[in-house]
Amino acid sequence: MCETNDVADPGKWPAPGAAHSEGRTTMPTEAAKRTGTRRPPDRKARIVDAAHELFRDRGYHNIAVADVAAAVGITAPALYRHFRGKPDLLAHVVDRTLDTMTASVAAADDLDDYLATVTAQTIDRRGTAVIWQREARNLPAEHRERARHTLIEIAGQLAALIGSRRPELSPADRTLLAWSLLSVYGSISWHRTSLPRRRFEDVLRRLASAVAYCELGTADAAPGAAPEERAPGAYAALAVSRREEILTTALRLFDERGFQSVSTDDIGEAAGASGPSIYKHFPTKTDLLVAGILRGGEGRRAGTARALEAPGTPRETLHRLLRAYIDFALEHAHLIGLLLGELDQLPEKERRSARQGQREYLELWGRLYQELRPEADAAEARIVVSAVLTVVDNAVRTGRLGGRPDLTERLAEIGSALLDAPPAER
Repeated sequence: MCETNDVADPGKWPAPGAAHSEGRTTMPTEAAKRTGTRRPPDRKARIVDAAHELFRDRGYHNIAVADVAAAVGITAPALYRHFRGKPDLLAHVVDRTLDTMTASVAAADDLDDYLATVTAQTIDRRGTAVIWQREARNLPAEHRERARHTLIEIAGQLAALIGSRRPELSPADRTLLAWSLLSVYGSISWHRTSLPRRRFEDVLRRLASAVAYCELGTADAAPGAAPEERAPGAYAALAVSRREEILTTALRLFDERGFQSVSTDDIGEAAGASGPSIYKHFPTKTDLLVAGILRGGEGRRAGTARALEAPGTPRETLHRLLRAYIDFALEHAHLIGLLLGELDQLPEKERRSARQGQREYLELWGRLYQELRPEADAAEARIVVSAVLTVVDNAVRTGRLGGRPDLTERLAEIGSALLDAPPAER
């Protein structure tokens, strides 16, 4: 295993080129004499870079230490000289990600300086959001909580920058805009669409500015009374109650801990159900995930159909679609997490179907956006739409925002500001 002097303190990023010999003179090994090579001074940083890319692209549970070592061109034992194992490696990846975000907001002189600087940095470190949104949940509980507090501090510092520029905003609105701004920057982590560098920066900067300077408190509730909910008959409710409770509990645990980290016993304990009770409704753990994903897809399709029913301009249709998605996300917050991070755990048929459904949904948004903005190409439309949906996704899953009674209206305003932002110049 690793040598004590080679292990970095968890949560600290080593200085590049830090010496490991502590000034001691040692005789070279026979292997070193034969090869004439020395350990690169930046090997630790290269290992973390490789782990970051692999965790981002394939997921923490799908990567072994040997995969990271191979990506760097070293053996697994050589990697263990620097890290205690995969959990320690993930800790360094997450900490470095958050440290970079902290440094960016701390270095900004004001809000506009932050927008100008971080836009370029975000494109350079694309994929960062996947690490702290999807993979940080695999950290040990204590480290995960520390990372969560760090992220809250980052949002708080960003809210202060927004407040300095816009003192008329309430603290709650500053916080909402800060999280939404982080979501806009993080949105490019979840897709591979790109543009020429200068234009990409222009698009992202315009979207970030649209959020930072969004006017809040202007949107009213959607016209018309809320539709009356149809309650199932008394006997039907009794028949499905236990199944629904098990499914709801499973989806929450899958989202919070990751599918592979949750056992059927965990679900049974949390739902107050025995193993046989669960198996009566869901023969396997995978069946629970499939049921949740299928139900979510049906709910989103129903909301989309209602949004498209009424006639209207492309802008009116897009804004109805935005409202429908906000309602869907608020009702299915944990499902949003599964769509982001757990589709790979589905059987092949269901996985293909779910991904196809997502592609078609994004294409629908993209076509409507291009009807609204004919000067925008498909790539720009995809970047804008992803920013809109990511803001909604993250807001409904952020505890400090979810309790706002006006969240639907505020998200509609922020989403509208993103959709109405002028396209970048070509």
